[in-house]
Amino acid sequence: MMADFQRGSQAGSQADSQSSAKLAPRVLAPRVRKYMDAAALFRCPVCAARSEAAGSQQPSDAPSDASALELRPFGAALRCAAGHTFDVSRKGYVNFIPAQKPLKGYTKEFFDARREFLSWGYYDHVLGAVVDAVRQFATPDEALRPLRILDAGCAEGYYLRGIAQAFRGDDGIGTGAVNRDADTSGAGAAGAMPGPMLIGADISKDAIRLAASGGDPNLWIVADVANLPLADASVDCVLNVFTPANYREFARVLRPGGVLIKVVPGPRHLEQLREAIGDGAHSESDVLRIFGENCTERATIPATQTFDVPAERQSTLLDMTPLAFRFSDAERRQLRVPSITIDARVLVGVLR
Repeated sequence: MMADFQRGSQAGSQADSQSSAKLAPRVLAPRVRKYMDAAALFRCPVCAARSEAAGSQQPSDAPSDASALELRPFGAALRCAAGHTFDVSRKGYVNFIPAQKPLKGYTKEFFDARREFLSWGYYDHVLGAVVDAVRQFATPDEALRPLRILDAGCAEGYYLRGIAQAFRGDDGIGTGAVNRDADTSGAGAAGAMPGPMLIGADISKDAIRLAASGGDPNLWIVADVANLPLADASVDCVLNVFTPANYREFARVLRPGGVLIKVVPGPRHLEQLREAIGDGAHSESDVLRIFGENCTERATIPATQTFDVPAERQSTLLDMTPLAFRFSDAERRQLRVPSITIDARVLVGVLR
């Protein structure tokens, strides 16, 4: 009897799933529908991790082939063949690491402060350089398919939202000059292009919850950059802005010929704040070396500006930078940084 009941339940679930799939275009909310429509882009991170860890001795529920990793629509969720299910939240994002522990310092308050500081335009010149790189070097492999861009470590979504704004044709985005140090043949032409599919991934649920707030057509996922829940060769461009990279995963999810756009701090980045807190000279030499070992560089776009920071914005500046994590609230209130230099290098490369 129990076996019959289980088989009946499974049959009912399959029927419900098929029914949901048929009704999806009419009844699913836009925040859910966009994930169901893009289901083919995703793969199960649980099965992928088990498959890699197990090697030749896979557990009985591990996928036997790549197709078993695929996620498919299941009501208002994505589900793999092994039954791992990832719901679309009410806020419009999917959490692929639901057991993720809070990250020290990277709190809701940190991301709120970051969004506020960025809204004042202090990083707009960096955003412009990123948009330039996307316009000139990122292209889909099929003429009729939208460009697919993954922002790996998207935080609250500033760069993806800026890219979406630029593709809509809004003024003031993407005016930086490119310093081409390498071959640029085959680069995409600058100018207006059809709207891309934008995927923002971050390990912080607080960041993704903030990014997804308000509703938009972008896809927002809580995910580990070391185990991205995306199918092989599924994106045309990976952004990696002021955050650690995982070149193995980037190479896996990028289509052949796809580009990596990595933003690293320049030597003067936040120099006034570093001086105020007693930090030494800043260097990204190791990051640049590793980028060079993994990529054929296509371009370098410098982006440097110095801004005044009024007294009423001091606390927001300190609240949004990891440099101040080690200080107490009282110590932060004593810091004064009347001006700040935002210095970045936008590196464009093709992974080898």
